[in-house]
Amino acid sequence: MFMLNKLTLAMYPFSLIYSILCKANRTFKSPRMLLKPVISVGNITWGGTGKTPIVIEVLNLLINNNLKPAVLTRGYYRNNRVPLLLSGGGVGVDALNSGDEPLLIARSVPKTVVIVGHNRYKNALRFESEVNPDVYVLDDGFQYCGIQKDLDIVCVNAADPFGNGMLIPAGILRESPKTLKRADIVLITNSDMISDEELEKLEESIFVLSGQEPFVTYYGNFKYKTVDLNTSFDAEILKKSTVYSLSAVGFAEGFKNSIEKSGIKVKGNIILRDHVGYNYSMIKKIFNLKEKNSFFIITAKDAVKLKNVSGDIKEKIAVLVVEPQFRTGRKQWEQKVLRSKRLRFF
Repeated sequence: MFMLNKLTLAMYPFSLIYSILCKANRTFKSPRMLLKPVISVGNITWGGTGKTPIVIEVLNLLINNNLKPAVLTRGYYRNNRVPLLLSGGGVGVDALNSGDEPLLIARSVPKTVVIVGHNRYKNALRFESEVNPDVYVLDDGFQYCGIQKDLDIVCVNAADPFGNGMLIPAGILRESPKTLKRADIVLITNSDMISDEELEKLEESIFVLSGQEPFVTYYGNFKYKTVDLNTSFDAEILKKSTVYSLSAVGFAEGFKNSIEKSGIKVKGNIILRDHVGYNYSMIKKIFNLKEKNSFFIITAKDAVKLKNVSGDIKEKIAVLVVEPQFRTGRKQWEQKVLRSKRLRFF
């Protein structure tokens, strides 16, 4: 049973308003079909589900099967409202203009094209002839009603699947867990952060809600890179040094868990608001508050915001890069992605 504090109860009326607006949006807004298939990757909670690594996983799967994907993404907290096209790895693009997640996707999968902008349907039409994709990957698309989707993938964070059971702002839910019945694929992420018994209960709950067995994933294949994400960083140095984690992501506890699983002991964790922008003075101030020879580990999403960091500070930053790992069912997952509805390429 969830324990509700005074602040949560105070926010409850606003959650009711949010719920009404969401239902009205879904009732009165008709999704429009694009000429090419659309794979959506989303969630039902506010941040921290590992959605971006799954987007990257889907893109690599499509490319490895000789398909040309294009990403449609909103680009949260970016300064520029003009639609933006990222190609060739987003070289020369500032995260302030593109948003951190779009730029990370572009940097992680240079063979794909990332279309950034609020109205993802209009942006697809705007760049359609220029990009000419085989398939669109709709980032954060589960609640987006403007585009008809051929496959809905929903990520659920095992460590905090439904929060306190309430919609935002009283809780972390963007929609009721019952809406998982709309999903074609449910992915459990961070499965290694709970016990086997808890995981089994969560799988059962998701099966009841969605009518299907979820795929279970965790993060592995850990690699340490320099800030440019192109060069390897010697993890042995980190194992022998004082290390802090520094992150501005939706689920900092999961990031810390991955660092520790990689064999690095973390002395402390510096947690900033999700998507917050970095600048040199901020980083320098953080570094000056810690021991002189300390090293800092950041996420890949944070790394794309640090292009202006150089010198001694840059040498003290390592970037942890992770990949989703499937406990079982990777082949079934791949087949389901490639063979659903208009995605029947094989």
